[in-house]
Amino acid sequence: MAVGWEYGANMLTKYLAEAGENTPLTAATCIDNPLDLEEATRSSPYQMAIDQKLIGGLIDILRSNKELFQDKAKGFDMEKALLAKSFHDFEKAISMVS
Repeated sequence: MAVGWEYGANMLTKYLAEAGENTPLTAATCIDNPLDLEEATRSSPYQMAIDQKLIGGLIDILRSNKELFQDKAKGFDMEKALLAKSFHDFEKAISMVS
C-alpha cells in the first residue's frame, strides 16, 4: 500500500500511471495533490523556517542516492539541487522534473 501527500501525491499518481498493472501495490491513495507545482513550492515566511530544516536533509538523501539521479536523459539538475538554498530550488531541480 502507498499514501502520497501533497507533492508526494503527484509523484505517486505519476508512478501508478506509468507502472499500471505491473505495480506491486495493492492499494494507494493520493491526498491534497497540488495543481500548480510552481506555486506549491514558493517560500512564504512560514515556509522559509521549514526550508532551512528540510533542505539539508534532502541534500543528504540526494548525495546518498545520487546514482539514481545522474542520468542526464532523466533531466535532473544534480548540481543545482546540491547547491539549493530553498525547498523551491531543490524541487525545481529534482522533484518537478519527475
